[in-house]
Amino acid sequence: MIDTHAHIDADAFDDDREEMIRRAFNQGVEAIIIPAIEPKRFEGVLSLCEQYDQVYCGIGVHPHNANDFNHQAETRIINAMQFPKVKAVGEIGLDYYYDFAPKDVQKDVFRRQLRIAKECRKPVIIHNRESDDDVMEILKEEQHGELTGVLHCFSSNIHVLRTALDLNFHISFTGNITYKKSILDDIVKATPLSRIMIETDSPYMTPVPHRGKRNEPAFVQFIAQKIADIHQVTIEEIIAMTTRNARALFGLPLLMIGLIIGLSSFPMHAQDDREEEEEQTEIVKTPSPYARFIGLGPSIATNTIVETLTSLDVSEKRGTRSWDGNPAFGFSVAYNPLEFLMFDLGLMHTRNNAKLNNANKVPGTPTDPDVYTVGHLTARAIANPRGKVSFFASAGINYLSKRVYATNVEFSDDKQLAFNAGAGFMVNIPTSYGMIIPIAEWRLDFESKNNVTKIPNVDPYNTWGNVEISTFYSLPKLTILWYPKF
Repeated sequence: MIDTHAHIDADAFDDDREEMIRRAFNQGVEAIIIPAIEPKRFEGVLSLCEQYDQVYCGIGVHPHNANDFNHQAETRIINAMQFPKVKAVGEIGLDYYYDFAPKDVQKDVFRRQLRIAKECRKPVIIHNRESDDDVMEILKEEQHGELTGVLHCFSSNIHVLRTALDLNFHISFTGNITYKKSILDDIVKATPLSRIMIETDSPYMTPVPHRGKRNEPAFVQFIAQKIADIHQVTIEEIIAMTTRNARALFGLPLLMIGLIIGLSSFPMHAQDDREEEEEQTEIVKTPSPYARFIGLGPSIATNTIVETLTSLDVSEKRGTRSWDGNPAFGFSVAYNPLEFLMFDLGLMHTRNNAKLNNANKVPGTPTDPDVYTVGHLTARAIANPRGKVSFFASAGINYLSKRVYATNVEFSDDKQLAFNAGAGFMVNIPTSYGMIIPIAEWRLDFESKNNVTKIPNVDPYNTWGNVEISTFYSLPKLTILWYPKF
């Protein structure tokens, strides 16, 4: 389990913070995320992250403290993003329930922090209380594909839920869903498990059966159980899914944890009437807006074949020749085990007619083109996988089979390993049928060994005798992948 929103830096934990954290880990909590709410608490939050391996944080200014946001605070937030334990910008957002800061100030501070998140490629933890319309409007205006995050302590209506999901945000629920008079069951049911996260919002929002006590991360299991009851699945499924969602959104490492004690059998006590709660902070972590798993599609390219020739019979004879613009066609199957990593398994086929233009005029010489067939396994490292346009670098291995005109009367067949490297960009296009991703790249293929052959008489280099040839291939390439929905 991961408690994605807990204010364990609060004064309420000063007397037993060490014991409280130990209780959480003993109950199966793998990680805790602390959302900072104001500049004067930044250092304390960062200090807790340094003390405990399994504690992480977001850094931001809560709407209650929007009046404290200035250039210095903005710089501190930006600088904090470089620390490995800082996983998000937050808690940020709007709160119209209290009047601690003017609405126009809140909105300006919210926008500025969203832009920090986009620039630093961090998710956001969003607080929204009685400000649905303005929060959604600002998120729509700022969402250009690279913005991710979570709407914490979600308690809005179905329309807001659907809008948030369409904007590729995660939804986090806390103890209020366990209350007897809660009206959130339908909202929880309508939220896909792939978008749900769990939180305590400690020390607030204590779930049943501990309502009336101070909340703490060890109680996050009761939120997981309630979600399991609503979705009619096991608590183990909810724990596994919400943990995976939180890890993916916040970039958390895998952790070794102890046994989860009593998760399938702890009692859900009788629920009390819902009481008026104090302000609630929210962490929402979204999955990628451009989720990719397995895709396939065709490829086309122009293949320029470049050969470097070194004579073995005539000293100091060395030259380069190339055949430009040979059409190449192929097919690719892509697999994305991680958001930023794509493996491409494919085949490309090229026919080089230009090389035989002169040979075809000589009786007795072959009239078929040179043929190159390349199978490749390429890894693409994607720099900004959540951008509408994503850039990548690639490298991999090839299996090359080629049949080339080698002597006056025959072809030479060769099979060997080769290597490839390249760079390019892809455009992520969501559709109702899945993701469509056009990929434009420039790829270079390098043969792993040189060939020794005698130049045919019709070749301009025929006076060189036996030559050693090293070859590489330059391919500006377009691939269109389709990732079906599973």
